[in-house]
Amino acid sequence: MKKYIVVVAAACLSACTGGVEDLPSSETDAASAGIIGGTIDEGDPAVARLNIYKALGDSASDCTAALIAPKVLLTAAHCMNFTHRSSGPVGRAFFGTDDMGEGLWVNVTEAHYDPAFNRSNLNAGHDIAVAILEEPVSIEPLPYNRTPMTGAMVGDPVRLIGFGLDEEWFSGVKRHVTTTVNTVTPLLLGFGDATHHTCTGDSGGPALMDVNGVPTIVGVTSFGNAVNGNPCTDGWHTRVDLYLDFIDSFVDAP
Repeated sequence: MKKYIVVVAAACLSACTGGVEDLPSSETDAASAGIIGGTIDEGDPAVARLNIYKALGDSASDCTAALIAPKVLLTAAHCMNFTHRSSGPVGRAFFGTDDMGEGLWVNVTEAHYDPAFNRSNLNAGHDIAVAILEEPVSIEPLPYNRTPMTGAMVGDPVRLIGFGLDEEWFSGVKRHVTTTVNTVTPLLLGFGDATHHTCTGDSGGPALMDVNGVPTIVGVTSFGNAVNGNPCTDGWHTRVDLYLDFIDSFVDAP
């Protein structure tokens, strides 16, 4: 298995729309971006709320993740805390609809992110990570995309899922929205429009498209742009098809 950096991180950014010219030039230009224009999602059991603890205290990042193997969650690198606890769980994951209600909490024992990720240059991609659960869960994992994304997919339907903020600024409830692909770049994907996209807390969540008739993770929620004080106006997603070596190394591990 390839060796990757092991960490546990901080910020929570988000999702997608807009053209390439709208990409922020640095992290300070980007804003945390919940599902806007969506509805409560009582299905999709493989999509979890993910908390990665900070080094000290009980505070944690609030992100979303998707189960891709019985003990492996796919998420975003910026959801990791770069200094982590020296002992005990590094985080926890919730499987259910409302994290204040019934569901399953599972400890996270490891967190790994792509070592090429640069928090100061989100445009450069590599915002991808995995979280390893303490024990396997009896939930069917989601497949992740192995088909190259192309501009020919613009206009195709895509479904976004996350535990982030909605229009009323509530979070912690799993929501989803169906929208379309609007941009495919060599590194990133843009999904949705001004009223259908992700927001704060959806970071790391899956974007699903049908691949050979099977709902498949094609993107991981990465970041969004703030406009006039509104952090949830659009966003961008990491292309899963570009990081198969990194992801497979954990899914295929003994």
